[in-house]
Amino acid sequence: METQGKWLWKKTETEKFYEPFAISYQLTIVTREPLLEEQVIRALTHCQRKVPILKTCFGERDGDIWIREMTQEIIDYELLPDDTKDADLHDKIQQYSFNKETGPLWCVKLKPEFNVSPDAVFGEGVAGFPHRYSLFLGINHAVTDGTSNVIVCGFIVQILDDILAGKEINDEEQLGIYISDEKTKKAIEEQVALVKGNPELQSKLVADWQVLQGRRSLLKTVFKGVGEEKGRSLYRTQNLDAKTTAAFIKRCRAEGITVNSAFAAIANFTVVDLLVHGGFERDSYSIRSTHVVNARRYLEGDTSQYLGCHIMLLNPIFETPRNFSENFWNSAKSIHEEIHSKIKSGYPLQLEGVSDLVSKTPYCNPIFEFEYTTTNMGDITQKITEGGDHVQVLHLLRTADLCKVPCTCNNFIHTLRGHLTHTIVHNSAYFTPHMAEMFCEKVFHYLRACLEI
Repeated sequence: METQGKWLWKKTETEKFYEPFAISYQLTIVTREPLLEEQVIRALTHCQRKVPILKTCFGERDGDIWIREMTQEIIDYELLPDDTKDADLHDKIQQYSFNKETGPLWCVKLKPEFNVSPDAVFGEGVAGFPHRYSLFLGINHAVTDGTSNVIVCGFIVQILDDILAGKEINDEEQLGIYISDEKTKKAIEEQVALVKGNPELQSKLVADWQVLQGRRSLLKTVFKGVGEEKGRSLYRTQNLDAKTTAAFIKRCRAEGITVNSAFAAIANFTVVDLLVHGGFERDSYSIRSTHVVNARRYLEGDTSQYLGCHIMLLNPIFETPRNFSENFWNSAKSIHEEIHSKIKSGYPLQLEGVSDLVSKTPYCNPIFEFEYTTTNMGDITQKITEGGDHVQVLHLLRTADLCKVPCTCNNFIHTLRGHLTHTIVHNSAYFTPHMAEMFCEKVFHYLRACLEI
């Protein structure tokens, strides 16, 4: 089916920055009856017709690169043998060569799980759903972010369930609203105007930028030369049992902090352990992390259906003692207070707005001089849906390509069906598989230890 292919907007700076990267999601589903390829392809076809970001590509217009709608309907789908290794597939998708001129900027790979019990993810199955599959979604980061990806996964599940139920699909009804980050730019401009009217605030923000410019990652310094010459994006993932997940969330609420803030405190102690393991001994450590912030929070109106790449970065620096102690929750509370006061005040927008006032360091990009990044989606059960009468969702694994930039690792956390999933994606040029294994072990060790305090 050919269309005119509407021109949407000139590629923004955000889209240019994230275009080289691909995101790879692994959605584990179970079904009542075996899936037929025709059913899956039909579901993906309807998704492309109904979900705006799934019908986009790039095109040249008057000397500029634009985001535009595809002129032809193309579904990039592949059925894989059941012995395909998950890690190999994530690596393939992260390096995927999308046809950016014709589209699509996404692909789906389906792998039957013939030799795995449907209850193998969490040790609990879904009665009446004996057939298990891994659906891999790869998508170019320029047109999406974590929020958009989870919403899209939910749309795929809903439409597939409707097809298996024999329901008619209305392609005229659009799902989600695709917008550029111009609204975020406007929010930044508003914050810049506020900052310019407050010389004291502007001086503080410039000073904060200068601090970031002068810092170098401790992990990259201590473990210099331990990684591979050519970095790869590798991952390690772990799932927390339902009882411990519930206890952790309950304790965070009782302490008046978010899971994200508690995780940051845990991750900081984990980084300290890695540094000590590398021979870097101190009584206290200055740990810089990066937190991905959903920029939709700064936009007016109902943003729940906004699709696209809408993220900001927050780069807090916290002093962390050498030893984990009974003071953990007080430490976590101070982290929470700073992170949330900065998010609420629009600090990420303000800092972005004054970046031009700071002299750049030509040999080092401070964006990547963190110890770790965290992208926390919270409880995604409602966004992704647990499924319907014919399809149920068991698990989601989120990864992204990191090997194109000089950074250490990114921690993806979320809860689904009452279980917390933690995945660390690391750049093997700076962060070895052994370091990733140690990081994961320490994260869950400290998570359980803080519940005993």
